[in-house]
Amino acid sequence: MTGRLFLLDNLRSTAIVLVIALHAAMVYMAYAPTWWYVVDPDQSLLFTALVLLLDVPIMPVLFFVAGFFALQSLRKRGPAAFARDKVIRLGLPWAVGALLLAPLVTYMYYVSRGILRPFFDYWIHDFWGPFYQQSVYWYLGVLFALFLGLGLAYAVSGQVRGLRDVVTVPSGRFFLLVLVAIAVPALALSPLVPVYPVDAWRHAWVLVYQPVRVPLYFGFFLLGIHARRSGWFTAGGYRPEPGPWGWGCVVIAIAYLAVRFQMPDPATTPPVVVVASIVLFCALSLTAVMAGAAIFLRAGTGAGRAWTALAGNSYGIHYLHPLILFPLAWLLTSVALPGVLKWIGLVLATVLISGAGSALILRRVPGLRAAFR
Repeated sequence: MTGRLFLLDNLRSTAIVLVIALHAAMVYMAYAPTWWYVVDPDQSLLFTALVLLLDVPIMPVLFFVAGFFALQSLRKRGPAAFARDKVIRLGLPWAVGALLLAPLVTYMYYVSRGILRPFFDYWIHDFWGPFYQQSVYWYLGVLFALFLGLGLAYAVSGQVRGLRDVVTVPSGRFFLLVLVAIAVPALALSPLVPVYPVDAWRHAWVLVYQPVRVPLYFGFFLLGIHARRSGWFTAGGYRPEPGPWGWGCVVIAIAYLAVRFQMPDPATTPPVVVVASIVLFCALSLTAVMAGAAIFLRAGTGAGRAWTALAGNSYGIHYLHPLILFPLAWLLTSVALPGVLKWIGLVLATVLISGAGSALILRRVPGLRAAFR
């Protein structure tokens, strides 16, 4: 394995841990969404700020890393074998998660609020009505669709098949164009979502998504493909510097928080503030992805045992974590500890238990290990 692959493994693994940190922080944030599965009485604006920040870079990182490896895998396997692999690795886990596991996760809304309703009644009636969502498994569905779309384009388009790898170093203008390419469609979609555009969810039953963020899903997936073709992170290719990207990320993050805290009521938020929040969200996504890549690139090419274990089980950790995190969060609501300590313990326990479940079950049991290998 090359240093470049260690870089992306570690970047993806960190994003998965941050997903858990985000979901745990939402338990303790002030102004949590009314539908959130578990809400602790000990709430703080500190966690609200943490949620707003963590929510930005996670999905762009995951889509970027997925895109980085996509075209190489497609070339190696061919469209048919590529599609079969994605059905096993993503399609089937997504179906099981959306149909069987998401109802268990969303049922925690009733459990945590003391609402007495048998689970199967809830599943048959409420889940397929106002409670319908796919929990964390929505990401697998969207990523599965992107992979299938890429495979189809490769199969029918000679231009896509003819793409060649050419090492190039992007200019500042290139990244400005990337920002424009994701921000303009996001702004165009924002009038369709009247309530906090970057946060709102929609579904077409099969796919669940956040409309204003759809351009980011596509954009960072395509950016990952471009990065691999252009030799990014190699000795002769683009090697982002942590200083400029990191400080740019910090400055934009502060500006983004300042704008978001000016949006207490969507009905009275001026349009200019909404526009600013979307543009800053896109800018923070881009700078955070590049800063993260730069930091791991400079951190070294090796991978210790902990990083190797985390990288190998990151998919399984993501898949299992809501089944661990929210029951634990509910149990902790009656524990007299500061919210910060409960959050730290909740994150650590969820990572460790989910990691053990991935290593001992998902990656070992026949029928499961093909998907979670």
